[in-house]
Amino acid sequence: MCSITSFSSGEELLRKHCTEKYDIVFLDIEMNGMSGMETAREIRKFDSKVIIVFLTNYPEFAVEGYEVDAYRYLVKNQPEYVFEKQFKSIIEEYFQKYKLFEISGKNTKSYIYLKDICSFEILNKRISVHTLTDTLDFFGKLSDIEKQLKNDRLFVKLHKSFLINISHITAICVTDIIMANGQKVPLSRNYKKQIIDNYVSYMTER
Repeated sequence: MCSITSFSSGEELLRKHCTEKYDIVFLDIEMNGMSGMETAREIRKFDSKVIIVFLTNYPEFAVEGYEVDAYRYLVKNQPEYVFEKQFKSIIEEYFQKYKLFEISGKNTKSYIYLKDICSFEILNKRISVHTLTDTLDFFGKLSDIEKQLKNDRLFVKLHKSFLINISHITAICVTDIIMANGQKVPLSRNYKKQIIDNYVSYMTER
């Protein structure tokens, strides 16, 4: 379920977004008052996570979009089926970006953004979730997490005790992998080719 709110100007959107914090913002490049690009620059001063999508008649504006980390440019006057495909891709990106992983304790539940997880490590039935900034522990089975994440191509097994997020790999060495949080994960020979293939595929599709 989603809700859609429309605004008549960039200034009006900024006033509302400061308190509402929308998940996806569609901006026309050409607007009365502040342009779409000016509005996006102001949004990025206080919100680094919102997905920004521009609508324009001029594809050359796409270069400026890097400055505000725009996800996509939608060129106006395209066939309806093209817009449908693009909107579907944007929604999928949103769910990938904000997908949560649940950690259940004895009497508590906590949630982590899946994109922030570098690896899962199991030792004596205790699973450690290593994020970019922290480590959380809970009891469970690595095989259950594998099943839960089987449709997420970013998480790959590289050792019987580790499941890693390939988007956070910083180096692949002979016997281990270095993650973005500084963690050094042992690389099993049996999984090395799969890891390299998946990583290369991920990097070329970005």
